[in-house]
Amino acid sequence: MSDLFKQETTASKLIEFGMLRHVADDIADRDDDHPERQMIFQGQGKILLALMQEDHLAQKELAERLNLTAQSTAEFVRKLEKKGFVTRMKSPTDQRVTVVSITDAGRKETTKNVQQIPPFLTILDDTELDQLSHILDKINQHMYEEVNAANPTWFNKFHQVIMNRMLSQLHSGEDR
Repeated sequence: MSDLFKQETTASKLIEFGMLRHVADDIADRDDDHPERQMIFQGQGKILLALMQEDHLAQKELAERLNLTAQSTAEFVRKLEKKGFVTRMKSPTDQRVTVVSITDAGRKETTKNVQQIPPFLTILDDTELDQLSHILDKINQHMYEEVNAANPTWFNKFHQVIMNRMLSQLHSGEDR
């Protein structure tokens, strides 16, 4: 178990971070209530980011890299193709493989949306980002377990609300 003083210090820093983030968002007029601004953090946006880093990936490879199901990946890719952000082609070496490529419009959309990544994350290197992500996953998992233990009904409703919000954001992006 970690030192109580370190826990208190970290808790204070977390509270301070939350307050600073709120003020910084107000100053920068970053309004997180607009789902179209959050695309980059959802499945379609993640696919575009992956293709920006390495283009012409097999659809199966995209699913594995992004920890998405094959079905979700196929749906996201179809929607991105419909928007003109990606193209799909059969691999010339293996007709069973579908290769996904980003279009110029997809690059433009991704570049525009990357600006939504909080600026404070840009000061972290890849190792620090991995560490922060791991720490946040651990904290979130523990909090989910506490909520579920306290009230499984509320926990299930909470998950339903999150899923509904993600689906509504996904579908609102279809109209754009």
